[in-house]
Amino acid sequence: MDLRHLHYFVEVVNANFNLSLAAKKLYISQPALSQLIKSFEDSENIELFERSKGRLQGLTSAGEIFYDNAKKILLQYDTMLTDIREGATKLKGKVRIGIPPLILGIVFADLVAQLIIQHPDIEFEIVEKGAYELSKMFMVDELDFAILLDPTNINGDIIDEHLLQQDELSAFMNNQHPLAAKHRLDWPDLHNQLMAILDPSFIIQHKLQKQFNAYDIRPKIAAMSSSWDFLMLVAKNSDFITVLPSPVRHFYLDKNMVEKRFNDPISWKVLLCRPKKARYNHINSYVFTYILDYFNQGKGKTA
Repeated sequence: MDLRHLHYFVEVVNANFNLSLAAKKLYISQPALSQLIKSFEDSENIELFERSKGRLQGLTSAGEIFYDNAKKILLQYDTMLTDIREGATKLKGKVRIGIPPLILGIVFADLVAQLIIQHPDIEFEIVEKGAYELSKMFMVDELDFAILLDPTNINGDIIDEHLLQQDELSAFMNNQHPLAAKHRLDWPDLHNQLMAILDPSFIIQHKLQKQFNAYDIRPKIAAMSSSWDFLMLVAKNSDFITVLPSPVRHFYLDKNMVEKRFNDPISWKVLLCRPKKARYNHINSYVFTYILDYFNQGKGKTA
């Protein structure tokens, strides 16, 4: 017996065992309906209906059990169809995206706002942590997506990486700083200079330390923070220099500050990462495509 037959059976019971009435509602002939019921009983060697002189009078004990289960199955089937139809037009679910605060502020703020506004039935959980913490969460499958910097240092067998945006690190300082007169900086220019930089939870800090070691220079790092706007404020009002991704200039640079690029710059590549899987669910695939399209269309670039 398939779902159609279950529907016939339930309709007969709901018609108070009146085959003529049930057949009329089901748009089939009474003999055909009677034959379908008898064929099923014979094939399963069970009686579902009590009969008197060939007429259906009620349900047997087996029929009562069958009727209760048939209603549940039909209800589940209808619910499934409703969910499928709603799912075709409305996205529902939860998406976990890990984004370092610096990248969230200068690259992803508009994108996240658009996603939330356009898809109110999707719950977006934005996890703001440094790249190292996000990498750990990514590797234990606590994130659907992670926005990380290249290189991620995560095994390529478990990560799917896509470049979203690339630029380089720049030095930011007060326009009265002695180095502000230079067109471009060389890394040795930072030797013994007062600096305020991102804390060790950011890959940028480790990239800087690697560059300092490569040029054998020792800046005077007097302040570390996870807040890029704090670092810019310190540089604006003192002799401190900070080194941050160049796009920061679009958000905080003013007439009292200057940006200086480096000879032999450190690259800054923002990656969209997700765990490698044989199959992604619909909402995951949608958000993934949305983010890629956003940046491919140039919306993620600061003006």
